[in-house]
Amino acid sequence: VLDEEVCRFVSVRDEEIWAPVVDYSDSYPNLKPEVLGEVNYAQLRSGKITVRGKEVPTGSLSSYAKAREIAEILKEWISKGEFLLTQPVAPIPGAESGYTFRPLKERKP
Repeated sequence: VLDEEVCRFVSVRDEEIWAPVVDYSDSYPNLKPEVLGEVNYAQLRSGKITVRGKEVPTGSLSSYAKAREIAEILKEWISKGEFLLTQPVAPIPGAESGYTFRPLKERKP
């Protein structure tokens, strides 16, 4: 943590971070806006969530331990001046930009 402002942003608990539950086998690839529910990160880390009355196992795609390790390395680089923080070069386009999502078509070999 570099300063007080960053400290405020990173001091959010897992119970305070919410995420939508999406069916990646159907809704996501078919661009359906269906959300099956919402869960917080604490629920996700518990190893199981309840979706529409059914208990579903969860798994992590990333590692808290590895994220902390990388954050520590980055903090060291920033402190030593080896990794410089600058203003953004360009903003990430939002909905108002007119850009649309175009999924890649799956090709069978």
